[in-house]
Amino acid sequence: MKRTAVLTGLGLALHLGGLSRPVPAASPPGAAVELPPMLVEESTSSAPWYYAQADGAEFLSRCSASTTRQFIAAWLAKMQLVRVLVPGEFLARTDMPTVIVLYAQDLQQTVSAEIQRELQGGEGRPGESPRGDRVNIAPNMRLSDRDMHASIVYLDEALFDASTLGIAPSHVRFLLAGRSPDLPPWLVEGIERVWHGADFVLEPITLRPLLWNNQGESDALANDPARPRAVLPAHDLFATHAARGAENQHPRHRETRASAQALFFRWALDSGGAIRDALWKFAARAADGPVTEEIFEASFGFGFSELRDRLSDYLPKAVGKTAWIDPGRLPPLPRIEVELATPNQIARLRGEWERLAIGHVRRRLPLAREPYIAQARRTLRRAFDAGDRDPRLLATLGLCEIDADNEGGARQFLEPAVALGVGRPRAGHELARLRFADLRRGVPESKIFSFTELAPIFDPLRRALTQAPPLPEVFILLAEAWARCELAPNTADLAELETGARLFARRPAVGLPLALALARHGKKAEAAAVLDTSGGYPTDEATQAEITRLRAELAAALARPPADEGPVVRRR
Repeated sequence: MKRTAVLTGLGLALHLGGLSRPVPAASPPGAAVELPPMLVEESTSSAPWYYAQADGAEFLSRCSASTTRQFIAAWLAKMQLVRVLVPGEFLARTDMPTVIVLYAQDLQQTVSAEIQRELQGGEGRPGESPRGDRVNIAPNMRLSDRDMHASIVYLDEALFDASTLGIAPSHVRFLLAGRSPDLPPWLVEGIERVWHGADFVLEPITLRPLLWNNQGESDALANDPARPRAVLPAHDLFATHAARGAENQHPRHRETRASAQALFFRWALDSGGAIRDALWKFAARAADGPVTEEIFEASFGFGFSELRDRLSDYLPKAVGKTAWIDPGRLPPLPRIEVELATPNQIARLRGEWERLAIGHVRRRLPLAREPYIAQARRTLRRAFDAGDRDPRLLATLGLCEIDADNEGGARQFLEPAVALGVGRPRAGHELARLRFADLRRGVPESKIFSFTELAPIFDPLRRALTQAPPLPEVFILLAEAWARCELAPNTADLAELETGARLFARRPAVGLPLALALARHGKKAEAAAVLDTSGGYPTDEATQAEITRLRAELAAALARPPADEGPVVRRR
């Protein structure tokens, strides 16, 4: 059997000598910091860039054309298998293509001279070693923005074997977590845990024996199917984070929950047919609100008690045997056209990767940020200065300035990008945010604006609402603008606010401004309903305190007899 190791940057698996590993959210004190690779400038390498696009991704490659084509074909095939186990409607969708940069390993870069100078010139804390001794360049990495993501992959072309590519659980989780409406945590966590035991190189899809709590307990159950075991009741298995209570803090309980979530997903997959179909029908209902036994029974045809019995009966099989999932007949892969990249393609895709690196470096090693900003600007502005006005390039230029904390320089690029119809929701949000900040500058927070004054804020936000992925910050800003508007929202406007409440029902930080906007314009019952839905999910103390205050005000107002509040002027 061929060995497969994880290539975390792309979410595929590839044997790379153990070099690839997940990039942590933050580096502990004294730990090595992984920085994104800085690509060589055009003048220092004669290797050509190739370009291809397929299945919602754009590829920019400095590998050979044949290696590039093999890699893309493997990527397309593995993404087909992802959708066999998780239907596409449950994965993140974006109008911005994924960016994947392939780089031949013999061109791999070390820490650039510019970064070395920054590190050597930086002053560490007393007693610390120089930061330059604790910096590595990641061989493969995925970087994300709020409306797209990009990966860089280094390949040893002499050893590359596309048949060994697989799917990394972290990438599957990334796709699940980006879906709107939010999927319930028990589903995301269960799928990811099962994926850790999946093999996509062998055919059909192979699920290795499930780990139940720990290896010792798994082996005991496999050897003695009659061994007593504790399977969580369904109401506990499907509970939200907020409803789990203090018992969830106990390590043993958390491990049992994680095992039960994986067991449920694996049981549904392994059962196939009607049970697998019922799983996704149930998952769609669970994404829209709390799980009840009635919802479960409507999907599966039986209730919680029988589910617990079926999972208990299936557990010895899950821990003792391998399961095989037949993907069925998959559609043929599209023809892959690999061509020499144009200057626009090189600038856009390289620049996108380099822009995303700015935020990563700012979080991990701020003193090394400036060289990354400088390189991203050079790459993007080289094309702009040559006359390129592709709206995608303009949007990336504007977002680069935002990420570099130069908001004053961002609008010159975001204004024409949005005017030209760029399909990028973050560009619309950032432009609306900058315009709203200008409008509010120097005026009291209590000032109410005319609809005409707010129209330049509403317009890019409405455009962003038609693009994928839906961004919570778009709905937050939309609600904040309506809360300061002299006119009340009309039916279509209210529908936009209600969409935000539905898509992000598990996020109190979104529900609160939506409720405030609704309450401001007399929609008190609707505002209370939004808070009733989102207020039960965990959030920070300040947001929770504001939700509690507003709920009390709304409850008191709804309890009073209706009074004549005068005419409400609505926008037609």
